[in-house]
Amino acid sequence: MLGMREIRRRIRSVNSIQQITQAMQMVAVSRLKRAKERLRSARPYAEKIQELMESLAPSLPQIEHPLVAKREPLRIAVVLVTSDKGLSGAFNANIIQYAHRFIEEHSDKEIKLFLVGKKGYDFFGRRSYPIEYYLPQVSRDISPQEVKEISNSFVQGFEKGLHDEVYLFYTQFRTVMNTIPTQTKLLPIESPGAESQQGAAELIYEPSAEEIMNELLPRYIEAQIYKGLVESSASEHASRMISMKNATDNAEEMIRTLTLSYNKARQASITKEIIEVTTASEALKYARES
Repeated sequence: MLGMREIRRRIRSVNSIQQITQAMQMVAVSRLKRAKERLRSARPYAEKIQELMESLAPSLPQIEHPLVAKREPLRIAVVLVTSDKGLSGAFNANIIQYAHRFIEEHSDKEIKLFLVGKKGYDFFGRRSYPIEYYLPQVSRDISPQEVKEISNSFVQGFEKGLHDEVYLFYTQFRTVMNTIPTQTKLLPIESPGAESQQGAAELIYEPSAEEIMNELLPRYIEAQIYKGLVESSASEHASRMISMKNATDNAEEMIRTLTLSYNKARQASITKEIIEVTTASEALKYARES
């Protein structure tokens, strides 16, 4: 059984850790609130530009644009969004394993990685996968320059024929308790199937659909990248908030257990001292009577 001094030392240590995890939980709550506000602003724009792309999709076969060119998928670009810090539960592990499973399923293809976040780089950097691009840290506000840099890293390669398909992997935020690893095909843009085109009105574009597409397509890619970054940011803060809350609760339970052990040890020590005093008193009394 541990001595009282060792138990007191452990209680102080666990209490210090609890203060840290509680502070990290409060920081995560604050950052999650801001991330959710950015997400509420990003989703409508991404959805509207997606609708516009779908309305232009029937005209895609007639449009000559390097970003809608379909080729046999021999070279696949994987854009993976992770975080730079840990202590966020299974947030990074889930999306990394999801992307890794996709890569293993397409092992017969040439895979090139475009990594955003240190945790994804740490995982794939120890393996024999070619890393074409790496952005170690995204700013807290996710600037347009960063989004454009990430987008250009694979768009230029697709235009040059270095990639035949581009997939984005990120963690979708639904609720604080529900975040889902998500896969989105960015390039090439595909027209809907024949069933979805049946009954659709024939649209007339001014200027031409090709001119609209030239302006819209880069914005569409950047909107999808920005949405993925914001979704991942909100998911990361939600996961870290839950993890730190669990750690704080576990520390509280540990302190309660250690305090109980300390009280038992203290009570045993006091009882032992009382017994020793009583025994000595009785021995002295017996000696005097003798």
